[in-house]
Amino acid sequence: MTIRNEKNNLLLVGFIACSIALVLFSYTQVDLNLTLSRASIWQSIQKAFQYIGYYQRPLATLLYGAIIVSLYGIYLALLGRIKRGVVDISFVRKIIIAVAVIIVFSYPSAFSYDFFNYLFTAKTVLVYHQNPYAVTPLQFSGIDPWTNFMRWTHLSSAYTPFWIFLSLIPYLVGLGYFILVLFATKFMVAGFYLLASFALSKALEAGNAKHHVYGVALFSLNPLILIESLVSGHNDIVLVAFAMLSVASYLKKDLLRSWVHLSLSIAAKFMTIFLIPVYVLKKGRIWMLGALAFGLSLVLLRREFLPWYWVWLLPFVALNAEKEKLVRMAIVVSAGLVASYAAFIYFGEYSEVMQAWKTGMIWGSVGIGAMSALIPTKTNRA
Repeated sequence: MTIRNEKNNLLLVGFIACSIALVLFSYTQVDLNLTLSRASIWQSIQKAFQYIGYYQRPLATLLYGAIIVSLYGIYLALLGRIKRGVVDISFVRKIIIAVAVIIVFSYPSAFSYDFFNYLFTAKTVLVYHQNPYAVTPLQFSGIDPWTNFMRWTHLSSAYTPFWIFLSLIPYLVGLGYFILVLFATKFMVAGFYLLASFALSKALEAGNAKHHVYGVALFSLNPLILIESLVSGHNDIVLVAFAMLSVASYLKKDLLRSWVHLSLSIAAKFMTIFLIPVYVLKKGRIWMLGALAFGLSLVLLRREFLPWYWVWLLPFVALNAEKEKLVRMAIVVSAGLVASYAAFIYFGEYSEVMQAWKTGMIWGSVGIGAMSALIPTKTNRA
């Protein structure tokens, strides 16, 4: 028992160490036009980190790779110990809370600039009293200093009214001060990450209790989920949180509550609208995954494969955690999507070469994941 606890505690320490490393690395990507604090000591530290991220790109790429490899190594080790029955749900929840508390303090635009658009959309409504669907951030260039470190300033808001409403709350809590608004929004998104994990747990208890612990860890501690939800703060985790609340109610035959939560999920981001036929036809967990995969395929016909799109599918993979080949493929693809950020870290610009590397890494991982699904499981070999 003591040896078992010691090994589990090493995993916890490993997750904490990797989380701290990920937070520190995120600050190497702070935009050169952004000063997070006027304190001279902080500015010196920020410049030192930026020097690595912007002027020592091979080193930055190597550091990022080391962090990601370590994270996936610990993640797979944890999943292996869960399979052996030596890790319980309380320990998994302890890790989830620990990484959330640490990673929430990361710089949100290390891998994506969408987060700043969330903040500016709220500012457009509350400060400029403008319709974010009718104006663009570029129209405030020269007036608002936030536009100096934003991207996609030529586009009006692409977010749903429900998400815009949610984004107003942390802006008000932060009293309009950039750094306070930034972290208030990060805390809100981290809250939805914890809610998504809790809701998935309830859904697994109702529909796949045998793989409850494994499924929660499979989703909640996947490095892709940690990066897209806790670092980049993508609002896709809001969709997931309400979707899992809906699925939990659906599996418990509480249909009214299920439809209410599904409506909120769709209101946050439209992707879960593909669950409606599954609910109407009263189908099971694998049909839910199929519906979201179909939705993703339609998106990919029109847009490039962005890493946070995989967040839509991973909770439904976790609901079907007994399907070893499916899980294997999902993990391989998630690793490839996370690795694809190395292309931008190395090249530092959206050039054709960078895009070629990124696209190759993403679709290469999809191909490898598909091939890995062809490998027989231990049960099949027997």
